[in-house]
Amino acid sequence: MTTNKNVLLPIAVTEGVTVHVLPDSRHEFLMTTREVAAGYGVTEYTIRQHKLQHPDELLDGKHYTAAVSITNGTNGIPHNALLWTKRGIVRLGFFIRSERARLFRDWAEDLVLAVAEGAAVPAAVPARPTRRINRLTPERVIDLLADVCQIEDKGLRERISKKITGGLEYGVCR
Repeated sequence: MTTNKNVLLPIAVTEGVTVHVLPDSRHEFLMTTREVAAGYGVTEYTIRQHKLQHPDELLDGKHYTAAVSITNGTNGIPHNALLWTKRGIVRLGFFIRSERARLFRDWAEDLVLAVAEGAAVPAAVPARPTRRINRLTPERVIDLLADVCQIEDKGLRERISKKITGGLEYGVCR
């Protein structure tokens, strides 16, 4: 197996997430475990665990390969690193469940199809805005405490205000 000049190419996956792929003549491109983990939004440990837990589905030479088998060294990739093929990246996506993993699967699917069809590398998938509905901002705390002050039962009013403020006394309604 040989790579094309052993140059790591940065590719934007989503807004704020860029991974580096290593062009490869046999597998078209390879990615380190670190890069795959970054793309899926999980730890390298999670990727290694999936490899260990699914040996019948993640096969050496098809889904991953050792960096030692790459000739002429690579830009900062250790010789004992595990490199994931495009098939391996896609197969890992079957096991990883998260919003970021879904975005990464979308990107990986588009990339695989683009490479297969000889098209340009797809643009980064726009990240979805994080839901902040359940976040207690200072404005929401004040708004909630104002409503709590309307409760006539003093015991209930104090219990709710302590839950909202984490037990801190802010001189709320008594």
